[in-house]
Parts: sequence; structure tokens; C-alpha cells
Amino acid sequence: MTDTAKKNGLRKYLAYALGFLGDAFYYQFISSYLLVFLTGPAGLSSKDAGTIGSVIVLADAFFSLFVGRITDGLKCKYGRRRPIILMSAFVLPLIFCLTFLTVGGSNWQKIVYYTAMGLLFYTFFITYYVSHIALGADISDGYDDSIKLNSVVSFVTNLSTLICLAMPLPILKFLQERGMTPSASWLTLVLGMSALVVFGLLFCWNETRGREKLGVVDQKSQSWTEMLRDYKELLRIKPYRRLIETKFILNFCYTMYSNAMVFFIQYCVKGDSEWVTSLAYTTNSILGFVVIPVVTAIAMKYGKRRMTVFTSAFYGVAAIALYFTGVHSIPLLLLYVLVHSIGVHGFWQLYTTNLYDVADLDEYRTGRRREGNIVGLQSFLCGFSVSLSVRVMTLLLEQTGFDGSAAVQNAASLRMLGICFVLLPGITSIAGAVSMYLYRVEREGHLLVREALDRRAAGEAPLSEADTTKIEAMFL
Repeated sequence: MTDTAKKNGLRKYLAYALGFLGDAFYYQFISSYLLVFLTGPAGLSSKDAGTIGSVIVLADAFFSLFVGRITDGLKCKYGRRRPIILMSAFVLPLIFCLTFLTVGGSNWQKIVYYTAMGLLFYTFFITYYVSHIALGADISDGYDDSIKLNSVVSFVTNLSTLICLAMPLPILKFLQERGMTPSASWLTLVLGMSALVVFGLLFCWNETRGREKLGVVDQKSQSWTEMLRDYKELLRIKPYRRLIETKFILNFCYTMYSNAMVFFIQYCVKGDSEWVTSLAYTTNSILGFVVIPVVTAIAMKYGKRRMTVFTSAFYGVAAIALYFTGVHSIPLLLLYVLVHSIGVHGFWQLYTTNLYDVADLDEYRTGRRREGNIVGLQSFLCGFSVSLSVRVMTLLLEQTGFDGSAAVQNAASLRMLGICFVLLPGITSIAGAVSMYLYRVEREGHLLVREALDRRAAGEAPLSEADTTKIEAMFL
């Protein structure tokens, strides 16, 4: 590869990765801090906050059904995905800031406001997210290139995690110690994050100019009467069903971990909770910079499926062992953060690349490109997993008498925090590893699919019967 090609490749990777700032900052921040905000400055109970959290995530799931179809059938000379990314750069930050604005009024008025803003946020967020993921199928040049592309994405999102998860509590404390009210400090924080998101989305939109495939709108995908038929057709692709099943399980796992972490550290780990939380997130991000290239190298050599199975199983077994050991000291907490980092990067770094592979399998079977539908449908189904995880955690805590405004929790609440933060994520991570083990797509088979598609486009002879048999084996 020439130096110019390498430079263009890195520029392509970086441009696409910076587009993920909207996901890295907003989704992770809301997953980890929305309940903290609602039970803190917003003044709501943990029960009301949990209800809001689970309801608004359903908007993510519901609109996922339609966004994929809209982007697949979008008729615009500038592309199907990039115009939506441009719109998101202006609309998404505004709604996000309003979501973390402290408002007055009665309890039910607050519930209505934060539910409405949350629903609005997730409506626009999923529109951006599905479009950006679908754009990756055009950006990627194949099995190995998709691994390299998402390694850069993981690096950028990991750095963003360091900012949006490790820094908020120290920043809030710093601002409040200098006289700023809790409400004003939260708004200042989200405004700063939003400025970075605007930059990332605009850079992605500009630098991916000319890389999106144009003129590939499927006229059939414009018909809303075909929606259920299309989704039923996609669900007949067994590898796609396996990916959805795996993500449903692991979404539950990592959402439970994220939502319980701040509370667990606050009440179950000795030391200054703000400092320990920042240390845990910082450690997780630093570990990510080590784990990402390792995951990339092993996936390039042994395949994405095997890597995901190994990392998910490793995290699950280690988490269960640590639960019975106890994660109440800072060293054991950081050890748990380490095994979590291995599991989460092994999954998220490689998951979307598998969706690109499924898009090729779909085209091989049907002759149609439906990246938006593929991303949207799995997001719809897995959104229920996130909502379920939030609701399960808050209900479990409520049963123990947990009080988010209290300085000290009862023994039952402390035990339940350990179950939510360590044990349940461990069990579900093992279940996710088993599901991913049953996914049959490997490098050799995918390369044959790409070759078959290239031959079909060029009007050349199809692959041999032996090669076709290898392709069909991936659908079993």
C-alpha cells in the first residue's frame, strides 16, 4: 500500500470515527448520569427517575423501525445518510441540553417535562445513530478493513468516554465549589460536551463527502406497506437473528453495569465517591487504549466471532468470581473495571462490523442493499433490552428500600447494588458469549460473498458449487 493510500485510509477512518462523538458523549452520558441528575438536581425519586429512564428508551426502539426505511429510501443527490448527519449536528445538541435543564414545578410537571425531552432526544438520536452506522457499510471496504475502521472508532469513543464519564463528577464539584449552583453546573457541563459533538459531526459530514454510495435507492423500500414484509425477510437471515440475540443480551449486561456503577461506588466502595468514580472511569479508558489494539490484532488473525466469544465469556466468568470475592476495595474495583473493559471492547468494537457483513449476505440473497433497515430493526429490538435493564435495576432497588437522596443505604440495598453492578452483568455476558458462538459468519465465507457480489455486478460467471456451499453454510 502506498503512503498516499495509507494516509487516505487513516483520514477516512478518523472522519467516520469523529462522527461517533454524538454516540460516545450523549448515549454513554445518559446511560450513566441521567438517573443521577434526575434524583439529584431535578429532585425526583428513584422510582420516578427509573420510570422516565425506561420509557424514553422505548422511543429509541420505536423510531428505529422507521428511521432505517427512511434513510434507505431517501432520495437526495447528497446521499442517504450524510444529510441526516448534518441535521443532527444542530438539532441533537440543543435537545440534549434541554434534557439536562433543571426545571421547577410540581412532581408530575417535572415527570412530564423530562419524559417529553427524553422522548424527543431519543427520536433524533436514533435517527442520527442509524444513519451513521449505515454509512459505515459504504465507508468500509471489506472484512479486514471494517475491523481497522472500527478500531479507530473504538479509540476515539474510548477517549470520549474518558471525558464524558470520568470527568463530570470532578467538574461538577469544581464548579460548585466556586459558587455555581448544581443546576447551573450541570448545564455548563452538557454545553461543553455539546460543543465537541457539533465539531465531530460537522467534520464527519465534510470529510466523508464523496464516499457514500449514491444512486442505490431501492424503490421498493419507499413503500410503507412493504415494511413488515421487509423485516420478516431480514429476520429469515439466521446470522442476523444471532446478532440481534447477542446484542439484546449484552445490551442488558452493559446497561445494567453502567446504570449501577455510580450508585455502587457511592455507597459500596470506601473513599471519596467523586474521586473513586473518576478513577474508575479513567482507568477504564486507559485500559481501553491497551485493549483496543489487542482486540484488533487478534480479530484480524482469528476472526471477529471468536474474539467476541472469548472476551464476553472471560468477562462473565471473572465478574461472577469477583462478586463472591467482593468488589468493595479500590484495587478490586479497578480489577473489575479491567475485566469489564476487555468484555465491552471485545463486543462493541466488533459488533457493527458484523452488521456490515450481514448487509452483504442480504444483498447476496435478495440483490438489495438495506443497511438502514438492518441497523434500524436490530436497534428497535435491542432498545427493549436497554429499557428492560433500566427498569429491572430500579425495581430491584425499590424493593430493597433504596433512597437515591440518602447518604447511607440499608444492607439489602447494598447487596442489591452488588448484584446489579457485578453478578447480573457477569451472568448475561456468559449468555451473550454462547449466543455469539452460534453465529457462523467467518472471514473466508465473507470474502466469498464479496467475490460473488463483484462477479454478479460485472456480469461474470458465478462461483463454483463448492464455494457456494461454503457461503450457504453461514446461513445455517
